[in-house]
Amino acid sequence: MGAMAGRGAAGMVKHSTSIKLKGLSFAWFLRKANDDMMIKGLQHFPLHVARKVTGYFGLAVLFFALSFTTLYFVHHYFSAGRLRIPSSLLSANVIGSLAVLLVLYFLADGLRLYCVIRAMGFRIAFPYIVKLVFVNIFVSNVTPLATGGGVVQVYFMRRKGMPIGEATAATSIRTILAALILFTLTPVIIWTEPNQFRMFFHRNLLYGITGVSCAYLAVFWIILCKMRIIKRWMFRVLVLLNAMNLVPRPRFRSWFLKVSGELDLFSDGFKRYFRNSPGWAVLSVFFTALFLLLLFSFSIVLVRALGYQVPVLTVLAFQVVVTFFMYFAPTPGATGVAEGGYGLLFAQLVQKQDITLLTLAWRLLTIYVGMAIGIAVMYREVFQRDKAGLNEP
Repeated sequence: MGAMAGRGAAGMVKHSTSIKLKGLSFAWFLRKANDDMMIKGLQHFPLHVARKVTGYFGLAVLFFALSFTTLYFVHHYFSAGRLRIPSSLLSANVIGSLAVLLVLYFLADGLRLYCVIRAMGFRIAFPYIVKLVFVNIFVSNVTPLATGGGVVQVYFMRRKGMPIGEATAATSIRTILAALILFTLTPVIIWTEPNQFRMFFHRNLLYGITGVSCAYLAVFWIILCKMRIIKRWMFRVLVLLNAMNLVPRPRFRSWFLKVSGELDLFSDGFKRYFRNSPGWAVLSVFFTALFLLLLFSFSIVLVRALGYQVPVLTVLAFQVVVTFFMYFAPTPGATGVAEGGYGLLFAQLVQKQDITLLTLAWRLLTIYVGMAIGIAVMYREVFQRDKAGLNEP
């Protein structure tokens, strides 16, 4: 019995030692990408991230199911079940133009974030930023209101040594720059082109769109100049949660100080963006505008390839309005709203038999291709890197 107990104890020690060695090797792997302060918060990186990514893959199935269901709806109701595939759409010139446009679109998306990061005084290699572009396309399109993409980007930027608050500021600035352009143009377009947007030309709706745009600008101003207001409301929320016994008193102070510190970094990141490197800040605005122009140009090429001579400004105006409403869609990746809204508006520009193909091609180029690449990048970054880290001697 004693010998068996000894062997059992020895086995347990050996097993425990094996676990410790794996833990040490994984910590060593993390230390190569993060400093010692970050390692403490990333000890459970593989299990935590693997579970979330698996969930994202499941949401991707839901996204495509909703998307293709909506496309069927567009085909049935807007196209009356008719579909035309012209040979001009499959010509070498059109395919080549779309391929070049797609590459420039992804590069511009990466450059706008890269310039924001440089304007804030940080450096992350551009190839890594390109990876984050595809990760963002994937995750933002499988989470409601596109909220997950920025969060995952912050996580990966943190692994490159960028503090959470400032990484959050970088992704927020990237999003805000695009939103400011859209939220400024949309009310102007609808007010000045009532004939093109008859379904939106209702006084209350127009006031609502204008009010939302102004509210967005007001929130941006509060974040930039009145961070104390946000802290005050955060404190009141924590007090309420404490009164409801949802937040223990010992954690109340630590949570408030931690979140307050990250909010300060977030606010400082915004201020540093405007003051630190004006040249990079100007470039980030330029590449944001270029990114949106390239995004909207897919429809221009597709409409022309289908044989329609629609004014470029009209197509751009329709795209701005569709993209604006996609910001408020609660579904993952605005699926349903995007396809339905696009089909509804562009039905005024093309014939019924072309609506389904136009909508499908637009979503394929602007979303589906990027999502497919993003799934591959995410899998490699999480599962393959995790496996390599655990096997590191």
